[in-house]
Amino acid sequence: MKGITMKQADIIGEIANICIGNAATALSLMTNRPTNITTPVVEVLNKEESLVQPERILVKVPYTKGLDGTNLMILKERDALIIANLMMGGNGDTTGMSFDDITISAVSEAMNQRCGRIATSMSEILHKPTDIGFPLINSKYKTTFVIPDELCNGSDIVKVTFRLSVEGLINSTIWQLYPLSIVKQILNQEDV
Repeated sequence: MKGITMKQADIIGEIANICIGNAATALSLMTNRPTNITTPVVEVLNKEESLVQPERILVKVPYTKGLDGTNLMILKERDALIIANLMMGGNGDTTGMSFDDITISAVSEAMNQRCGRIATSMSEILHKPTDIGFPLINSKYKTTFVIPDELCNGSDIVKVTFRLSVEGLINSTIWQLYPLSIVKQILNQEDV
């Protein structure tokens, strides 16, 4: 791995595992369905192809306290529509659904609650208050932010990949991208 040792990667993987596990609990409560997230795989890259692939939703999560910067979550459009449908009281059937202001709002709220759990977990791990701003979403329907330069300028980024399943509806992959600056802040807190 480039720019990070295996020991550091293991620490990031463990932190991501704790945070993502708590986020899965939040998603389960929101959707009223059993949810499972696998142990994440951590990679260090200098370019992420997922940023430019069609049929993806990009979620920008800005840190407002405790860490300085943002991370980006990437999920498949179909998965986002299923989550939106469940958030709006549906059964997960996305037939005839497309992205509009209402579905984007439902996905934003789901990601806000999920990422809020991640921030709470991060606070406990780092032993200092950590908070996030409201997540912003880019889709084919609407662009609400510019991808942070540090995630697309060729500098190192950390990609955390995990499998997400929501009973009978979703069995898919979700990615989180952390600029190396955020990773270094986390590792410095862990005294590595």
